[in-house]
Amino acid sequence: MDTGNLIAFLKKFSFGRLIACGITLRVVIAIIDGVFGLEINELENFNIYIFVIALIYTIFWMFNKSYSDEEYED
Repeated sequence: MDTGNLIAFLKKFSFGRLIACGITLRVVIAIIDGVFGLEINELENFNIYIFVIALIYTIFWMFNKSYSDEEYED
């Protein structure tokens, strides 16, 4: 992979989607934790787990978006 491909790959990454996904995950987990009393946010590395899940979702979205963009260009 040359530098041009790497830059094009990074341009598709969405920091806004990463932040929005992280916030949404924290809210949903807080609601589930409040309803069921699971004490999920008492885990030792809770913030890291949320970040990793949001990052994985953002990367999957990025790949899905790149494939759909290539289909419509022709």
